[in-house]
Amino acid sequence: MRTIHAALGAYTRTIDDFVVTGDSVAARMTFEGRHRGDFFGMAPAGKTVRWAGASFFRMAEDRIAELWVLGDADSVKQQLGGDASDSF
Repeated sequence: MRTIHAALGAYTRTIDDFVVTGDSVAARMTFEGRHRGDFFGMAPAGKTVRWAGASFFRMAEDRIAELWVLGDADSVKQQLGGDASDSF
């Protein structure tokens, strides 16, 4: 999270959908921020980027025991003028 906050000013996460089943939680989200620092190896462009993602949690004793996150990194790279096939 520190890396994302350093790279993106006015960074936000919006929860678009949220599902809870037993000790499992899933959230579909939209992320957005202004590119102000190195991100995916690209110098600051000052552009606002927006992408979709999801997080999956397993809870234990009122805490997050496991976390798995995915995001559309290719979309971010394309918005910043990079090649979506570049690795990060």
